[in-house]
Amino acid sequence: MNRNFLIQIWILFFILLSNFAAQIVYFYHLYYSPQHPLPALRSTLIMGAVFVLFLTSYILFITKRKVGFFLMALYLSLEFLFYLWNIVGNGLRQGYGWFFHLREPDPVLWIIFAIGYLSFFASGYFLFLLFYRRKNFT
Repeated sequence: MNRNFLIQIWILFFILLSNFAAQIVYFYHLYYSPQHPLPALRSTLIMGAVFVLFLTSYILFITKRKVGFFLMALYLSLEFLFYLWNIVGNGLRQGYGWFFHLREPDPVLWIIFAIGYLSFFASGYFLFLLFYRRKNFT
């Protein structure tokens, strides 16, 4: 990997890592209460599994393993399609529109949603880049 691409991969890593951190802040900002101090076990397991997939794919990709390319492509596809489904699905509802989360008046939620949209664009860009340069990785 050339230096420019490696820098882009590290930027992707920090964007996606900040998205995971934002999800934790999101839970505590909206759902935390003394009666409900932790998220549901199912949600925690799903988020944990996605986080493990993210870290595994990133580590294997950085160490130039062939399986790392496929895991990274899988993770980025899941990330990109999740946000695309959210944007298009909710954007087609009457009265909403695309990127409607950015109209949020709460600054904490606005930052969380902005990080989510940044993650959407970054995952789409790097997914395209992976497939465009796949001969370098496979």
